[in-house]
Amino acid sequence: MSGIRETTASTRLAGHWNALLPSDRQVIGWIGVNLLVFGHVVLFETPLWLTYVYNGLLYAIGIGIAIRFSDVRDVFVLGSVAGVLEVGVDAFLVSTGSLVYPDSLPMLLGSPLYMPLSWALVITYFGYLGRRLDDAAGPIAATVGPSVSAMVLVGFFEYGAHFAGIWRYEFAPFAMLGTVPVFIVAAEGVMFAALYWLVRLRRPLLGGVAFAAVITVSYVGSYTLFAALGG
Repeated sequence: MSGIRETTASTRLAGHWNALLPSDRQVIGWIGVNLLVFGHVVLFETPLWLTYVYNGLLYAIGIGIAIRFSDVRDVFVLGSVAGVLEVGVDAFLVSTGSLVYPDSLPMLLGSPLYMPLSWALVITYFGYLGRRLDDAAGPIAATVGPSVSAMVLVGFFEYGAHFAGIWRYEFAPFAMLGTVPVFIVAAEGVMFAALYWLVRLRRPLLGGVAFAAVITVSYVGSYTLFAALGG
């Protein structure tokens, strides 16, 4: 009987996988590679330069997928533009004394040089998720889905980065969730809730600039709010 159940479950899983668009499968595989290399960095004492290499590799994979699939391409461009511009608010977080990076490798305005690539990846993942959720379930799902998913997945990245020595938070206004400030989690929930509405414009350059502004307002606003609440 258990063998029949396992066969049925495998058949259903295969059916769901085959029902996905080719671009869906490519993006899922891309995220899978990201999780694998991040796990390698977190679980093993890897040198910091390997983080730069891995982000470059993941970005190169993204270029390949974006070239093949137009539904990924504009989100990838949006994410790349926003990733470059995001370093400004990263500098703000560093200036507060909350966010601390190791400074032994190339930096850009106080952030690791790979950070624009890292942001481009995450924005593309959740921007594409919002687009597909809109196709399947409408704009509410496309707004809420990336927001909740980002708070979980990006929170996981934040948590792992602390133990890998990639970055850490020295303190936070109001409260911490383990090693991650509450204001960071809240800000990421807000910004990724807004992402779908910029992706749907299909104007990636404008959308990238606008999303960088959303990131800035989210982080600065969240930090200010929680500082007022908790000191």
